[in-house]
Amino acid sequence: MLYNLFGVRTVSGGGVAVPIEAFYAAMVFSLALGIGGYIVWLVKSLRSYNAFSKVLRRGGLDPERPTLGGLRTYSDEQLLALRSRYERLGEGSLKSLFEGTFGFNVNDSFALGPLSVLPGTFEMNALRVEWEANLILRSDEPRPRIDWWIESNHGLLPRRADATRKLVYALRYTGDSVRTLKRRYGYRADHWHTTIPEGKLWDAVRDYEDVRRIQAVLNRKSR
Repeated sequence: MLYNLFGVRTVSGGGVAVPIEAFYAAMVFSLALGIGGYIVWLVKSLRSYNAFSKVLRRGGLDPERPTLGGLRTYSDEQLLALRSRYERLGEGSLKSLFEGTFGFNVNDSFALGPLSVLPGTFEMNALRVEWEANLILRSDEPRPRIDWWIESNHGLLPRRADATRKLVYALRYTGDSVRTLKRRYGYRADHWHTTIPEGKLWDAVRDYEDVRRIQAVLNRKSR
């Protein structure tokens, strides 16, 4: 675009000759723009983390190890959204971080496609106990640190559970469940009654309808 507007227009066989000065100027401008944007993001992220850390410390929490005293500061919705993300992680340091921070395990009682647990239920309370028991069993191991870089990229610290944030978290784990259902049983929900086992069909339809309902509510709130 810049070349066509300001460059030398020498057409030969349909080509456009670009002045070498304009080429390097455009490269330097793009590089400076990218670096500037990255620096702005770093500064904002660091300020946000520092401010949030002060709030957590006033509440008696260690912002680098927020689950030392258990999972009580996390809402059910945030924990389920985090556990759903853990489900999709490959082996590596981030997966180990989730396990060491929240007590998640590939063999725990959580499942997608359909969801095995919902917020505010007996099953959710039992799952919390299971995760906290895993943390206790790992108490002799060093607890992973959540520094500002990890928090800026992954958002692992506890958040206030207001109504909108709960809906956002619910959309994440319920959406993951529906995508899992589609991969397993077909992308047309109107055919699920022929592909999903009878014992899972009701929960599958529930997840599908919940995604549509939550998305509609969030859309209304954003207007």
